[in-house]
Amino acid sequence: MSIIKKSAIIKSRMFLGTSAGLLTILLWSSSSVTITSLPHIPRFQLLWFGFGEAFIIGSIILAFTGRLQEMVQPIAPWLTAFCGLFFFYVFDYLGLSFAPPAKVTLLSYLWPIMLVIALAILSKRQFHIAYLLGAVMGLVGMICLMPADKGSVINFTVVLGYIFGLLSGVVWAIYSIVNRKYAAVPTAMMIGVCGGIALVSMAIHFMFETTIMLNSLKDICIILYLGCGPIGVAFLAWDYATKNADLSLIGSLSYLAPLLSTCWLVLAGRASVTFSLLFAVLLIVGGAVVAAYPLKKEKGS
Repeated sequence: MSIIKKSAIIKSRMFLGTSAGLLTILLWSSSSVTITSLPHIPRFQLLWFGFGEAFIIGSIILAFTGRLQEMVQPIAPWLTAFCGLFFFYVFDYLGLSFAPPAKVTLLSYLWPIMLVIALAILSKRQFHIAYLLGAVMGLVGMICLMPADKGSVINFTVVLGYIFGLLSGVVWAIYSIVNRKYAAVPTAMMIGVCGGIALVSMAIHFMFETTIMLNSLKDICIILYLGCGPIGVAFLAWDYATKNADLSLIGSLSYLAPLLSTCWLVLAGRASVTFSLLFAVLLIVGGAVVAAYPLKKEKGS
């Protein structure tokens, strides 16, 4: 294979990986408006249904395409994916249960800047200062999106919630970096991981939660979307992105998720347009443009 052809393949994978990352960000941005539409459904029941649905649909597709064996992979990448997805959700869930949701969300969404800084330390050769600047702008914009928590108090339970929120971000940053080691592992493995998470979530649900039956077509449609989109396609796309895209760029662009999430809430009538929101739009979009600058420069050279 010629050097030119090899370079073209790498650039193609980078482009597809970046596109997969942006698709994930778009799907994740709809999670808040989706989950807040189901306040009566316990969190682990939602995880059970969502990941279970992703596993069933994914398995059917793999069966039709003769790729079921791709779910069976070495224990290291399998456990990496399982622990990354499962513990991110568990820590986020515990944090939201113990502390003010806005601040827990902010702590959880420190993962993009953790990712960018970690990559700057681990891979100086591939790092560009624009990634860090874009991530910082996104972080400031994220802070502007967070509403003030009136009458909130600090006690052991609240502090514990903050710690869990921070841990969820740490877990996701570590998973995104470590997962790159398994670039040769097929993304189809994630369907099997979804099945494993569904089983564990189901067990936790029956131990600690009360099952709520789905009585309306609206609830069923929302859960179908959750399993197909933010949980199903999103994690498959993120797996591909972390293995093929520029992680520093993807990390910087990830702050588009809370921005788009807020926009979905505005459109759904659950949030209002404020100056802070408009300022956050400028910062986050500006940060995304800054983070994408190295790619534009590379294409122009």
